Amino acid sequence: MLNRLLQPKNQNRAAYVDSQGRISRTWVDTYAGVVVDVATTLEVPAIWRAVTMISDDVGSLPIHAYRGERRLRPTPRILERPNPFETPMETYSAMAAALLLHGNYIALKGPAGLSGYPDYLVPVDPAKVSIIAKDGRKYFRIDERTYNDEQVFHIKGFSLPGEIAGVGIVAAQRQGIGAAIAVMEYAARYFDGGAMPSYAIKSENPDLTQEEAELLKQKWMEHYGGRSRIPAVLNASTDIKELTANANDAQLVEARNQSILDAANIVGVPGAAVGAPNTSRTYTNTELQALEYIKTSLRPLTTRIEQAMSDLIPRGQTARFSFDAMLRADTLTRYQAHKIALESGFLTVDEVRQIENREPLNDDSDDVAGVDDLEDDIEDDEQLPGDPTAEVGPAFDMEDINA
Repeated sequence: MLNRLLQPKNQNRAAYVDSQGRISRTWVDTYAGVVVDVATTLEVPAIWRAVTMISDDVGSLPIHAYRGERRLRPTPRILERPNPFETPMETYSAMAAALLLHGNYIALKGPAGLSGYPDYLVPVDPAKVSIIAKDGRKYFRIDERTYNDEQVFHIKGFSLPGEIAGVGIVAAQRQGIGAAIAVMEYAARYFDGGAMPSYAIKSENPDLTQEEAELLKQKWMEHYGGRSRIPAVLNASTDIKELTANANDAQLVEARNQSILDAANIVGVPGAAVGAPNTSRTYTNTELQALEYIKTSLRPLTTRIEQAMSDLIPRGQTARFSFDAMLRADTLTRYQAHKIALESGFLTVDEVRQIENREPLNDDSDDVAGVDDLEDDIEDDEQLPGDPTAEVGPAFDMEDINA
């Protein structure tokens, strides 16, 4: 039985078409009776805020290559600009958003450069990809073409053991998202007057037919509907009763507050970040908030991206995001820490000024004497770089490349 369980199985994550003809990665059997896909998910304000906040924060982080603890310069091109048609902010932000929503980031690898590794990536919409496992390898079906795992760059989000694809919030949390969508739609209809009628027309005529009732309602709406403020004239057998409902009585406010908190839990951000009630952190300093946000919201995503991008650079090098800017404390706290460092003797004034992005006090970079010393060392018959009389040669030999 164990051997049978360990045998490779063909797995296929295909798309499903809902009753409205829309393609979704998951079934749409929500108890709330609403369609849940990427578009409707992002229509929920709290989810939109949480997803864009995480993805844009990831996109804004600088990424570098390291060998051990030593940063390598220059940064490899594939890390500095993975997609030549996008800025790094756009590319890494889209990676995080795809991992959150779909559970997967898919891109085609560009041709290998001089280092033997791809020079760039071409992103693909995860909703258009089917992933199949066969004979111990993964295959990706994209636009009627099949690619193997050596041609495709795949970052897998959260998954269970044995799964070949990650699971995003749209698939895993469709019931919770459906409830948030339903509450949002109900609230919109409520304030538009559609959730509950504003008036009831009461007639004391016992012989009133259905046709007459419909005609009475139609005439009322024609004359007094919308923004009309014309006084109403009624006969003795007709009465108008105003129907009022308090949002708290209808539990609308509580339902909306709960949906905001649910959205924060679904995406994985602090409730205060999306405006959830009773989640204020007045007595928590900014640095601790940022540290908690990095650990719980950003770090799981950035680690997946770092490890996947490390496979695109030479062996022995690793890709890492820098969180220094996000962890930067306020001015008073930083200066107090600098004072302790200076008094303890493990930082110099120039090192402190470097941390604060200031020029060192003993900066000799503008000293002209350095240029004079160089000129003394140059022989008269040596040709300087940039000399207009110098013969310009190719940067590399094509024969070496062809060989």
